[in-house]
Amino acid sequence: MTYTSRISDPPMAMVRGLPKAPTVILWGALLSLPFMAIQISGLQPAHVWLVATLFYLLLIRSFTISLTEACALLFFLGFAGIVTFLQDYPRVKSFDQIIKFALFYPGFYFAGRWVAQKFADRPLPLGYAFLLLFLGFQYVTQVLELPVIYKEHLFGQGTLNGTFRERNWLAVYFLLLSYVILLKDESRWRFVPFFLINAAVTLLSGSKTTFVACGIIFLLQARANLGWKVIPMIVGAVFYMTAFADEFSEEKLNVKFEQERGLAYEASMKLIGENPVGYGFGFVEAYFGSMTSESILGLGTGVNAVFSAPIDLYIIAGAGGLVFWAVFFAGVGNQALTVLLPVAALTLLNPLHQSEIVYFFCGMLTTFGRMRLSKRWTSRRTSQPSISHPVRSGDPNIDLNKI
Repeated sequence: MTYTSRISDPPMAMVRGLPKAPTVILWGALLSLPFMAIQISGLQPAHVWLVATLFYLLLIRSFTISLTEACALLFFLGFAGIVTFLQDYPRVKSFDQIIKFALFYPGFYFAGRWVAQKFADRPLPLGYAFLLLFLGFQYVTQVLELPVIYKEHLFGQGTLNGTFRERNWLAVYFLLLSYVILLKDESRWRFVPFFLINAAVTLLSGSKTTFVACGIIFLLQARANLGWKVIPMIVGAVFYMTAFADEFSEEKLNVKFEQERGLAYEASMKLIGENPVGYGFGFVEAYFGSMTSESILGLGTGVNAVFSAPIDLYIIAGAGGLVFWAVFFAGVGNQALTVLLPVAALTLLNPLHQSEIVYFFCGMLTTFGRMRLSKRWTSRRTSQPSISHPVRSGDPNIDLNKI
């Protein structure tokens, strides 16, 4: 069940020669989300875009939310809020986290839902050419170290992060935007540019998990028998193992398991076992930053999430966190399971629940997934043969001239 309030398009959208509001809003999101280095009083350009977009949607009274989404969001926020204020644990920036999860993250998600709804029956105003040009812009930005929009990062030196905060956010942006374009592309060779652009991003950014998500997308969305999917998957696996051969050395794997993700997983499971109801907002950074004697690479001061989105959400709000993850990142109960499954797999090894980029594109993907499923049900119903019924003479509901 989806609740939608609409009125007629505003006059601005009908002015001849000007782009319509959905196009302006979509371009505003795509061009503001990447510029993470720019901050004004803690706000990024994308946050300014969001405030303007939400104001516009409230002005025209156009907002779409399903009952499942509303219940999952309220359950998560309510449960997380209760454990945050009732439990006496050290916290870091808990109020900032509350604002993000209560306003910014849902706002980006529902803005993406609205934009995708407006482009459900018409083509997007961009394609792979934009991605290629924008990737070149990111490369030039980093090479020239352009002021204001570029910030050097010590982590992942030698890889491309451009205007993004980290290399992984750059890879996720290109992956999800290319995925959206792919879903709107009906051509026979649509996976060729999809794989080429993501392979280039993988090599430049050094992000490993996003290319795995590409393989999952191919398995779920390619219109071919499973046997024909084997060859491209083998080619992708060879590319992946060749590009990241050094990452699978015994030494680096030991670091991953003993000092980084493996150790973080053990510590997280210990926390969950000690308090299954959750610890609330702001706990993770405080705990791993000052309360443990163990040194876990990638966690500590300045890091507000562990490496896995569902685990981190469970640490925040227990079962409420898992419900939130299942609905908004996996599409469970929201008619978007197949479309969001690659994103859900990606969140298992990445804290994507702390990214405005992911929420916006998850909103778009959810809308496309729901509409595709609706069209399939409609086509199935129309393809079923009608059942004839005997006509009784004198029946006022039967027009014999139309039989």
